[in-house]
Amino acid sequence: MTRTPRRRLVAAAAVSSVAVMATLLPSPSTSAAAVPDEQRPVGVGASVLGAAEGVIGLRDLDLRGSARPTAVQKRAARALDKRLGVDLRWNSFGTPSSILPSTGPLGRGPKDAPVATARRWLAANAALFGLSAADMKSLELVSDQPLAMGGGNAVLFRQRFGGLSTSRGSMVTVGVAKGRIEYVSSSLARAGSGTSVADARLTPRQAWKRAAATIGYDLSESTLSGIVDQAVDGWSVIKVPGFLQRQQVRLRALALANGTVRPVLETNVIDSQGGNALAYTLMVDAVTGKIWTRQNQVEAQNDAFTYTGTYTATTCGPKHSFTLTDNATRSIVILGTAVNPVNDITLNLYNPAGQVIASQDLLTSPEALTYSAASIPAGDYAAQVCPFDGTALVPPANYSMTVTTTNQEIGGAGGSSQPEDGQAGNPRWRYFPANPTPDFRTTTTPRNTSIVCWFKTSGCTLPTGAVRNVAAPGPWDSLTTTGMSTFTTTGNNATTHEAWASPLTPGGLAQAPISLAQQYTTQFTDAWNNSGCSPTELVPTGNDIDFVTGNLFVSHNRMHDWSYYLGFTEESYNMQLDNLGRGGVDADPEVGNVQAGALTGGQPSLLGRDNANQITLQDGVPGITNQYLFQPIAGAFYAPCSDGSLDMGIVGHEYTHAISNRMVGGPDEGLTTEHGGAMGESWSDLAAAEYQFSHGYDTGGNVFAVGSYATGNKSVAIRDYAINKNPLNFSNYGFDTTGPEVHADGEIWNGINYEVRQALVKAYNKKFPYKNETLQLKCAQAGAVKGVVRPQKCPGNRRWIQLVFDAFLLQQGATSMVDARDAMLAADRMRFGGDNQDLLWAAFARRGLGSTASVKDGEDVSPKPSFRTPTGKDNTKVVFKTSGQGNLYVGDYEARVTPVADTYKKTKRGAAVLMTPGRYDMLFVGNTHGFMRFTVKVPAGKRRTVVRLNTTKNLAAARSGAKVISATAGSINPEQLIDGTEDASWGSVNDSNVDAANPSVAVDLAGGKHTIRTVAVSAMLRPATSADGAAGSRFTALRRFAIEACTTGCGSSNARWKRVFTSKPNAFPGARPRPVAPNLNMRAFRIKPTKAAALRLVVLENQCTGFAGYAGEQDSDPLNDTDCKTASDRGTIVHVAEMQAFTRNFGSWKSSYGINNAQRSFR
Repeated sequence: MTRTPRRRLVAAAAVSSVAVMATLLPSPSTSAAAVPDEQRPVGVGASVLGAAEGVIGLRDLDLRGSARPTAVQKRAARALDKRLGVDLRWNSFGTPSSILPSTGPLGRGPKDAPVATARRWLAANAALFGLSAADMKSLELVSDQPLAMGGGNAVLFRQRFGGLSTSRGSMVTVGVAKGRIEYVSSSLARAGSGTSVADARLTPRQAWKRAAATIGYDLSESTLSGIVDQAVDGWSVIKVPGFLQRQQVRLRALALANGTVRPVLETNVIDSQGGNALAYTLMVDAVTGKIWTRQNQVEAQNDAFTYTGTYTATTCGPKHSFTLTDNATRSIVILGTAVNPVNDITLNLYNPAGQVIASQDLLTSPEALTYSAASIPAGDYAAQVCPFDGTALVPPANYSMTVTTTNQEIGGAGGSSQPEDGQAGNPRWRYFPANPTPDFRTTTTPRNTSIVCWFKTSGCTLPTGAVRNVAAPGPWDSLTTTGMSTFTTTGNNATTHEAWASPLTPGGLAQAPISLAQQYTTQFTDAWNNSGCSPTELVPTGNDIDFVTGNLFVSHNRMHDWSYYLGFTEESYNMQLDNLGRGGVDADPEVGNVQAGALTGGQPSLLGRDNANQITLQDGVPGITNQYLFQPIAGAFYAPCSDGSLDMGIVGHEYTHAISNRMVGGPDEGLTTEHGGAMGESWSDLAAAEYQFSHGYDTGGNVFAVGSYATGNKSVAIRDYAINKNPLNFSNYGFDTTGPEVHADGEIWNGINYEVRQALVKAYNKKFPYKNETLQLKCAQAGAVKGVVRPQKCPGNRRWIQLVFDAFLLQQGATSMVDARDAMLAADRMRFGGDNQDLLWAAFARRGLGSTASVKDGEDVSPKPSFRTPTGKDNTKVVFKTSGQGNLYVGDYEARVTPVADTYKKTKRGAAVLMTPGRYDMLFVGNTHGFMRFTVKVPAGKRRTVVRLNTTKNLAAARSGAKVISATAGSINPEQLIDGTEDASWGSVNDSNVDAANPSVAVDLAGGKHTIRTVAVSAMLRPATSADGAAGSRFTALRRFAIEACTTGCGSSNARWKRVFTSKPNAFPGARPRPVAPNLNMRAFRIKPTKAAALRLVVLENQCTGFAGYAGEQDSDPLNDTDCKTASDRGTIVHVAEMQAFTRNFGSWKSSYGINNAQRSFR
């Protein structure tokens, strides 16, 4: 769910072929009307929940080139290693990407001068970077960021050329703790500070036009002539007709790998219409117009009146009238918000005579006006928005305004002193701390809401107490600029509204709860679920919109406050309207769009369903999260009728995308690599789960299954595995049916981090008990007087998440999993004095990220794993001896992953591997001997151990001599059924559903007749190919099958085939919301001893036709047919990766990771 990472636009070409929670995209014609006479490309920010089965949109682009380190740099690296012992890797610019010392620090300096210490070390080691000491001394200081609660400092420098700051890379981070330099990471280029930069020739408008054209916008002359731009805070802010969002361009320098520097215009192209979310940042050459890089940036009684409108630089908006029907009104409150927050507006209130009786300007937006009197006479009043200073107007000049009247006099917003019980100033909200009870019967309504209050008082039911905390300037619904409440879901940290018409800006009616008493306690009716996803709920005040908007607002503020005490502060580029003078750039609160695109996002486009995303741009530009309604979609995704805004797992996941993209790589860059995108998905899962666990909130399922409510799956949610039952390791990169993909491979980082987390939990459990809920809460949630408990006094899980946040600030945007490992090791040295180094190394090594793990760079999808620690004292040499030759894998997967050893003759890899002690699930795969699963227990203190495997010949292997002798019509690549790998598959496309067509493949076994006792079959999928465009569609995977045998004349048309085995209906189990890889890979099936010269695999059901969870009408939406067999084409297609045959039986195999599945009986 990707803001989610800045890596890819994921989508599906058709409803029938998409695995939703990745965003569904329309054809261009579905959204082109929003920009007249244009062709609008489709795209979406990466989503929280999973990868699509096709890809639409542009992949990231980087044309800066690459360079190798020079001989001088290599000599400097060897000298540093000889002196200190360092783990050093090079980046694509030929400079060090990561430098981690093995024992002592890299250097020392005064304890109170981290910047000077860092700069001095860089100058002294300039040759290592291919630069001069003068170059290092001229680096621009971006920030000196203190890690939370005394964990040291992350000092960030950036190169400058020709008086211009650089964009994209050209940075170096030095980790300093008490004068010790513990870590250095960099993306510096070998370009001296005196390198010349050509003068810019293109204008910002020309650069934006060029950038938009390369994305796919065919802009008409009338549109181009209507472009308006204006300079704001170093940006040229551009308003383009037909685009709802302002566009940004600024001049920067871009260093290339060859040592030259180009002037570039850093350009944001942002577009959203009716559910389609698109955001790119491009570096446009300011002389030639060449695109150098492209990044996807797509993760008491009262009355109220809501208005929207526009104003100009010289004229006010219209007067919006409202009527007071009696003389009981005592207060009128007006809240006006400029869509472009840089615009300052003025509010006017008119009495029935047309006279201005109140006017307000506080030099801010939002702007608030309060008018109170002992009695305000009945009559027709009006409210108006005007520009404060027309010369500074930055388009778009539209606004939303809420007018609220009450029969009470309005007081303050609350702050340091607690008001009396029940008075305004102590806001309270009704919300779900985790999510509604996951009971989706239409006759029930969840009642597990809590009342959360700013101050502790009666009637507040949140188990974790009041939420006022020592770092907060005031209640969540207040503005520091006014010192008053907004009386709605707008505050310093977040602004949240309904967005039924558009997912990037509040659309539709911009509905939000309003309460002059600050009592946002609307009851939840579960309208979307109980109506069966009925679109008739989408009417003003319908579909629980006030409650849901308040729920998302509270959840965003909860994530803001939780992450603040872990280090996501103003200095670390967090998201606030007012940074209170504490650092960073103001004016970027999190914008929360509720039920995004709901009105237009059902059938046929489905753009407003089954998704969530986050867009995070540069510091000072508001983050945007889009939360959608969930609904079952035929052949794509079978969610209940739920709402993503109510699922704290999803909300926390999306918010953490903003955290990681702001904290990693400085204020403007974020995560830029394949590995970075994968880790971004993982960090979002991990943080969302940790927030809920540490507060003790009950999800009604596994708290480590992120998104369990919205997806309806309480065990794994949208993922292949829950975080706490995850067997994946670094060698498994590319394991999933998608191939290498950030959501899938993020699960590898989930498994690695949970291993680290639990190692820390175990180490500190005696002194700081993991199950001590009171201590967990004190470590996670600050109070009104004190902050959180320091991590040194907390259970291991808090130590772990603190290291994760510390490590964010030590990494570059072009990070890799190996770099991130080193950053966590360095963070431990900085914060805990290196107390956990051995423990951390052992945990990383057990998951394949040991001391010799390596990658080419952050784009490497075939990494070299390592299961050894650097000390070597506990490593054991494991030697494999097999009766048949083959590859050996750690884990459950073969397709696309990296073996750790092999028993082929004269190979570089060899049959031995060093492993740290532990229990390892392993897989043998031989060309002639098939698949065999086994477990290895590596003992401690033993230098060498031998593992012997008695493998058996696979008689259905092509390499053994077997061959395909027939396949039914519509078959694609039937020979791949016996090619010995799950990375290829037989497909069959039929005129009718497979449960009626029963497609089949017959295989002549190697060596004549045999007595077969075991058949192994895999339904594992692979990414789509040109020959088989549906190869990756999860719903086409095999579910149930039969085996038939033939003894003579098997290749003839009149051969006699006898059915000897029929699998159980759930041979390859399905689950809602969609099939997943762990239920599809190789399984062994014992059959009665059968003499056969040939075997035929007959398909009885695929996932679409065979699982009741994908069948029938599951909602009340008259336009949305949900039955997989009749409402999609997935039932007519089937894929089977492999069939194998053996003459012996095998014992069952059980996962070491507590994965409970009755069908997991592997040979």
